[in-house]
Amino acid sequence: MVERGEVPKCIECGNYVKPTIVFFGEVMPNRFGQLIHSDVASCDLVIVIGTSLQVAPVASIPNWVKSNVHRLLINREKVGSFQGNFPTDVFLEGECDESIRKLCQMAGWEEELNQIYSDMHLK
Repeated sequence: MVERGEVPKCIECGNYVKPTIVFFGEVMPNRFGQLIHSDVASCDLVIVIGTSLQVAPVASIPNWVKSNVHRLLINREKVGSFQGNFPTDVFLEGECDESIRKLCQMAGWEEELNQIYSDMHLK
């Protein structure tokens, strides 16, 4: 729908439907502040996909994890602290969609990924 330039509307009230993302300049939801520190403390992998890592506070999240946590950057270029400083970092250079497809193929998740894509295009 969005790819065709159409803006989704609620079928009940007719108002525009906002995606469940935070737009640039918007305040982060309270839930972010409530959960970020415990999430960062308990994670064993951080995956960063398709970003410049320029906008706070999200840009800092990869730096908040423990030094033994693996960090995967899938992007066209290295950004932020992904400059080879951390021995547990992995940089997968390329287009995000293609890289995710390759990872899913390697993990044996290709059917699941195809189903997700199919479900997205049906809505």
